[in-house]
Amino acid sequence: MEKASKELETQFATMLIKSMRATSSGDPLSGGDTTYREMYDSQLAKELTKGRGLGLAPMIMRQLERSTGQSTSTPAVQGPLPLARPMGSSIPLAAPSGFAPMTLGDSLQLAPSSSGVSMNMMAAPATPATPVASTASTNSDACGPLTPMDCSSPEAFVKSLWPHAKKVAEQLGVSAKALIAQAALETGWGRKLVGGNGNVSHNLFGIKAGGSWGGKSVASATHEYVDGVRQSQRANFRAYSTPADSFSDYARLLGGSRYANARGTGDDAHAFASALQHAGYATDPSYAHKITAIANGATMRRALAALGSA
Repeated sequence: MEKASKELETQFATMLIKSMRATSSGDPLSGGDTTYREMYDSQLAKELTKGRGLGLAPMIMRQLERSTGQSTSTPAVQGPLPLARPMGSSIPLAAPSGFAPMTLGDSLQLAPSSSGVSMNMMAAPATPATPVASTASTNSDACGPLTPMDCSSPEAFVKSLWPHAKKVAEQLGVSAKALIAQAALETGWGRKLVGGNGNVSHNLFGIKAGGSWGGKSVASATHEYVDGVRQSQRANFRAYSTPADSFSDYARLLGGSRYANARGTGDDAHAFASALQHAGYATDPSYAHKITAIANGATMRRALAALGSA
C-alpha cells in the first residue's frame, strides 16, 4: 500500500506537470518532437515525489488502509487522472485492484510550512495513517489485553491517556494536546508500541534504554536519520508496566536541563515540538513539523471534541 500510495502521488505530479505544459506555448527549440520533454517531465515528477514529496502519499495511504476491508470486486477508477474539472468537483485517483477509488476535492489547498508551502490535506479519515517518527515498532498486540490503553480509535487513544497527559503537562507547563500528539506520532495512535513476542513496552515516547537506564527494556527495529539519510537500525527501548509509568519517566526526562526550552511553552504546540527537536530529542528533521501537524490536525480536533462530550 505504501508503494501504491507513492506511485499514485507520482501519477498526480505527472499529470500536474502535463497540465501546466498545456497552458504554455511550447518549446520553440523542440521542433515539434516532445519525446525528450516527456522523458524529462516524467523524471521531474519522480524527483518531486521523493522523500516527503507533495504530501499526498500519507493521505492516500490512509484511504487505502480504510479500504482494506472492502470487497475485491469494488471497481477502481481506470485511465489517466483528469485535471480540468469545475470547482467543487472532485478529482478521482486511480486505485489498485481491490481498493475503493479515492478523490481529491477542492479542499486540497496550499499551506505555509518552514520550507515554503506544503499540501494541506483534507480532513483526516477515521483511521489515521501512522506518521514516520524517529522510532519504529513492531508490536501487533498493542491494543490487546496486556495493556490498559485503548487504541481502537484516535478518540479512544486520547481518552485513555488524557488524564496522564494533563498531569504531566501541568508539571512541565506545556500543552497536554502536544504530549498526546507526540505519543500518537511515536506509536501510531497506540497501534505500534515498541516490543514483540508478547511483550508490551508501554513506551509512548520512543525513549531508548541507554547505559543509565536500570529498568526493563525491549529490542526493536527502528530508524534514524544520519546526515539527513534515513537508516534502519535496531535498538533497546525502555519498557514500562503501565502508560502512567511511561508518562512519569517522560516527565523526568524533560525535567532535565537539556529540555529547559521545551518547558513552559504553554499551549504553543509548535514551540514545544521545535524545542524538543533543537535539543536533539529525535533525528528526524521533520519531527517538530509532524508533532505540530498532529496536534493541530482534524483527527486531534475530533478526538478532543469527543472527549469534551463524554
